[in-house]
Amino acid sequence: MRQPLNNPEVHFLKYQIREIVDVVQKLKEIDPAKFFVMENIGDPIAKSWTVPPFLKEAIVQEIQRPGDKVFGYSHSRGLPDVRKWVVDHAKKMCPSSNLDYEYVLFTSGLGSAIALVYEMLPQGFRVVQPAPSYPTHSSMESFFQKQDPISYHLDPRNGWQPDMAHLEQQIVAHPDVGAILLINPNNPTGAVYEKETLEQIVLLAQKYNLFIISDEVYFRMVYNGKHHTHIVDIAAGRVPLVVLRGLSKDLPWPGGRCGWIEFHDIDLDSEYRAYADALRQRILMEVCSTSLPQFIVRAVYDHPEFSAWIAGYNQELEKNGNFIAETLSRVPGMRVNRTDGAFYMMPLFEEGVLNNRQTLPIENDAVRTFIESAVNRSDFPLDQRFTYYLLGATGICVVPATGFYSPHYGFRLTTLERDDAKRKDTYERLAGAITQYLSS
Repeated sequence: MRQPLNNPEVHFLKYQIREIVDVVQKLKEIDPAKFFVMENIGDPIAKSWTVPPFLKEAIVQEIQRPGDKVFGYSHSRGLPDVRKWVVDHAKKMCPSSNLDYEYVLFTSGLGSAIALVYEMLPQGFRVVQPAPSYPTHSSMESFFQKQDPISYHLDPRNGWQPDMAHLEQQIVAHPDVGAILLINPNNPTGAVYEKETLEQIVLLAQKYNLFIISDEVYFRMVYNGKHHTHIVDIAAGRVPLVVLRGLSKDLPWPGGRCGWIEFHDIDLDSEYRAYADALRQRILMEVCSTSLPQFIVRAVYDHPEFSAWIAGYNQELEKNGNFIAETLSRVPGMRVNRTDGAFYMMPLFEEGVLNNRQTLPIENDAVRTFIESAVNRSDFPLDQRFTYYLLGATGICVVPATGFYSPHYGFRLTTLERDDAKRKDTYERLAGAITQYLSS
């Protein structure tokens, strides 16, 4: 007899960054004339960023190379020469690195890497997650462990740095925690962690015999005078460390889907090595990750124009983020930390300013009916309620902070919009909508 098809753990899979797009699509069907401003997802291409010529040239050169190797399978763990380049590149950035290319694994984007990292952990082995967190991390860890995430707070009163006291409390309270997740620079908050913070985290990992997972896909996007400290140099010889990196965000090529996993200090712990070897075996089942980006990784990062390009990228992201922070900081009832890394920001509502009676005027009757019906649930988060009314009233699409497992109400936005007039219009309208909503 056929067994039930429904996976009982599917409720752990939450990704409001994309789920809200379904709401937008529904509203477009109701009101085809409605215009939407999508600030929900970090896609530079959608915000008028152009691909640098040297990236296009590298792609063209590779696909025109005789033999057409770029169109075939690559090694299941990644092209060996490219993995060796990753090792050399890591040592240039982090002199303490003892990375072995056999423990570098390429994946089709970091989303795939994140899923594999959690899939291969044994049942009962928990990874304590930041809160707020990038939802793929918390969702995939919960899905494979069949339990709600264990989280430590990031402190908005301290520039979104990890709350070290709360992190240690969570480790002590949950003996099944075997690893700590860091996202640095941070998505969704835009924080860049201080060197002292990373040192304290390594000390905690040593004290409780944990390993560290450090998602550093945005490590080149740091500005406002901040500096990215590589935890590789701090953790070397002290605790096992998994680092997640990728190509797809260092350039406007998110559709390239190219990420990789680095297992550092593989000889520090036999169980850690066994885990890494399990992942090395598991990745064979993927056959290979996307070939084209692997073939051009070296040409892109070693290109003489790359450094100038990333510097210009950061300069513009700094300008964008600071304008948005200044605009929203003037709104009573909001707490805003400026963005110092990546291209996200998470403004928060002051405690107690939200309730389930607040609204915004929505001109289209059918749109208003849809929004009112959607939010009419006793368990509907108050910040999600705001984002739905904002969407229906203004067309501005942001993601509620609770969609990132945040203990605080707020929303996440992107800082990518290149057009000064569009950015000014969007965020002045958003500021006005917040004021109107809070006073309704």
